Amino acid sequence: MSNRRAKLAERRKVLGLSQDALAARLGVERTTVYRWEAGTTEPLPWMRLRLAQALKVSPEELDALLGSDAAPTPEPASGVAGDFATLAGVGSTLTGQEHDMVWELMMNGNDGIGRQQFLRLLLAAGIAPAAVSFDADGAFAALRPARSALDPRAVESYRAITALNRGFYWNLDATTMLEAVLGHLRLGTQLLRQIAPTQQLTASLSAAVAETALLAARVALFDLSRPQLAERCFATARTAVGQTLDHDLAAAITAHHAFVPGFAGDAAHARPHLAEAAAHAAQSESAWLRSWVNCVAAEVHARTGHPARSRAHIAMAGAELTDHDELRPEWFDFYDPARLAGFAGNAELLGGDPQAAQTWLTSALDGLDEKSIKQRPVLLLDLAAASAELDPDQAVGHAEEAMSIMENAPYATAVDRMHDVVAALAVTPYGPQLAERATALTGTSR
Repeated sequence: MSNRRAKLAERRKVLGLSQDALAARLGVERTTVYRWEAGTTEPLPWMRLRLAQALKVSPEELDALLGSDAAPTPEPASGVAGDFATLAGVGSTLTGQEHDMVWELMMNGNDGIGRQQFLRLLLAAGIAPAAVSFDADGAFAALRPARSALDPRAVESYRAITALNRGFYWNLDATTMLEAVLGHLRLGTQLLRQIAPTQQLTASLSAAVAETALLAARVALFDLSRPQLAERCFATARTAVGQTLDHDLAAAITAHHAFVPGFAGDAAHARPHLAEAAAHAAQSESAWLRSWVNCVAAEVHARTGHPARSRAHIAMAGAELTDHDELRPEWFDFYDPARLAGFAGNAELLGGDPQAAQTWLTSALDGLDEKSIKQRPVLLLDLAAASAELDPDQAVGHAEEAMSIMENAPYATAVDRMHDVVAALAVTPYGPQLAERATALTGTSR
C-alpha cells in the first residue's frame, strides 16, 4: 500500500497548479507527479531542487512535504527470491499505471518501490528469473541510488559511447539500434543517480543522457513507428536536459517532440512543443539549428492544415542560412541544405502545390549525401506523390526506386509515405502492381 503525500499535493494546489501544469514546468510526465504525490516513487536527486523552486519552498521544506503522511508499510521478512513463489499467481497483465512504473523502474531505479511491488512488476512484465542462479535480492539492491561521487572517467566513457551511437544510427538495423540505445540510456540514468547534485560532472553527463534519450526517441518514432515509447524517451530527454544550460539540445528535443502530435494532426498539443523549441533556438548561436527548428514548425503546420504558416516558416528557415557560418553542435548531423529542400517540398505537397513540391524535392534528392539512406526513399515517395496526377509514369518510377531501397533499409516514416502513394496511384494501371509490392514489404495491405 502506498503512503500518500497529501502535503505535497496541497502545496501544489495552493499555488494554483494542476498536476499537468507542474509536470510541464519540470519537463516530466503528469504520471510522474501523480506517483510522487501518491507516494509510490521519489523525485530523483537532481530533480529535487527544480521541484522545490517550482513549489516555492526551500529544500528542507520540500523534504518535509515529501515525508509520508502514513506509517511505512513493513516489508515481508522473507527474501526476494522466496517472494517469487508467493507472487507467481498475480498474472502477467500490466495496468496502464504499472506499465509506467516498469518504465520508471528500468530507467530510474527503485526509489519508493517496495520489494513486493518490484517483483510484481517484473513478473507482469515477463522479467521473472528463468534460472535458480538469478540474484533477485542483488538486482533489487542494485537499483538503489549509490549517492557516491562518480569517477570522471566513467562520464567520459559514457560520452564516448554516446558519440559512437550517433554514428551507428545511419547504418544499424533499427531494432538492434533501439535495444542498444535503450540499454545505454538506462546506464546513463543510473550514473546520474550516483552524482551528487553539486558535482561538476552533472551537466556533462546529463547532456549525454539527454542526447541518448533523444536518439532513442527518434528511432522509436521515425524508424519503428512506436510513438508511445518515443513519448517516454522524450520525457527522459527533457528531464535530463533540464540539468544543463544547453539551449541547442533543448531545442532539438522539444522540436522533435512536436512531431508526435504533429504526425497525428493534433495542432493543440504540438504548439507548446514548437513554442518551447523556438524559445530555446532563439538562444542558440547556430543558424543551422534555428533553420531546422523552423523546418519542423513548417512540417507540423502543414500536417495540421495551416499551409500559409508552413510556407512562412520555410521562408524563415531559408533566411537563417543566407548569411551563416558552419557553427553547429557536434550531434547535429541530421540537417543540411538538402534536408531544407526536402522539408520545403513536403510543405508544398501538403499545401496543395505539387509543381512547387517537385522542384524542391528534385533539388533535395540531388543534394542528398550518401549516408542518408533513410531519407532518400522518403523524398522519392514525396516526389512520387507530387507527380501522381501530373505524370503517373514518373510517379511509379520514383515509387519503385523507393521500394527497392526500403527492401534493404526499412524505415517506418517511408512506409507511411508509401501507402499514401499506393493509394494515389490505385486507379492507374500500375496500382495493383504497387499494392502487391507494398504488401510484400510490410506484410500488410491497406
